[in-house]
Amino acid sequence: MAVEAAAPVKVTAEQLGIIAADDYEGQLEFDVGNLSAFDPTPIEPSRFSGEGAEEALMETARAITQSLANKLFSLPSEPVTGGRMAHLPAPTTILPREKPLPKPAPLTKWQQFAQKKGITKRKRSKLVFDENSQEWKRRYGYGRGNDELDTPIIEAGAHAKPGEDPFSSLAKERKERIKRNRKQQADNLKSHVKGGGTLPPTLKLSASLPESGKGGLKRKRKDAKDEIKVAHIQAGVSTASMGKFDKRLAGEKPGERSVTGKRRKFMAVTDTKAERSKVASLADKFLRERSDDILDVRKAIGKFEADAREERHAAKKAGGAGGKGGR
Repeated sequence: MAVEAAAPVKVTAEQLGIIAADDYEGQLEFDVGNLSAFDPTPIEPSRFSGEGAEEALMETARAITQSLANKLFSLPSEPVTGGRMAHLPAPTTILPREKPLPKPAPLTKWQQFAQKKGITKRKRSKLVFDENSQEWKRRYGYGRGNDELDTPIIEAGAHAKPGEDPFSSLAKERKERIKRNRKQQADNLKSHVKGGGTLPPTLKLSASLPESGKGGLKRKRKDAKDEIKVAHIQAGVSTASMGKFDKRLAGEKPGERSVTGKRRKFMAVTDTKAERSKVASLADKFLRERSDDILDVRKAIGKFEADAREERHAAKKAGGAGGKGGR
């Protein structure tokens, strides 16, 4: 039978031993979801000006904060580590955004074509049944199913030329298809940049390069220089040594290839002493954390006292036997 979860309970300040101070005397509008309170009444200039202005401001802020704290104690709460956690209601005040809304990304050629023809995207399985091997294989990528090049025999088509190798034709068509897809991808990146979108530095650099002798996307000289610099730094720290043993370029400043994230440190394979000390420290930590579970102090003391009684009894028995024999 499933146990129902306990409902949140209300805890007052008196139950927690907190003495409530005086609340704000004026009219307040609370937005507990945003942890804020407002006084819509007009401000009295005479009260908050002159010598006692600072004290009046502090007293008003304290009273409003106290009223907000009293509202929090009246909310449903649940126990957590270190105290209780109150369930805040939904905010009522609509806060403005810090930054403007992002512009929608321009549609690619395929998305425009699908939208025009009414084609809806549907999720297909990643596996497909291969007729040649009678097994389930990947739909795309290495070792994919129903690959034309894995077919042992290909029937000649009606327009096939005599003496033409069908396997070479299929491989050539595949290369052309890959080249065409890459060109379409680069065109989509260029249109995305033209529409005001931003790309990572590596993609910016690839979209700026010319293709087939034609000029690529026109950009400012300073932007292109900065993109090349960022791409160079990323390529410099992408080696196995993260750029430590790579040759420096002319004019490269020291520390320019600094790694932003933390690098994992591995123990040396030949340092057996460090490995033994690390294993010993882990074992000590494990024993310290679970010492109460491993050693029962009361049981150990009882066993020690039982052994002491047995030794005294054996010594007394041996002494009594020796005395009888002497008579």
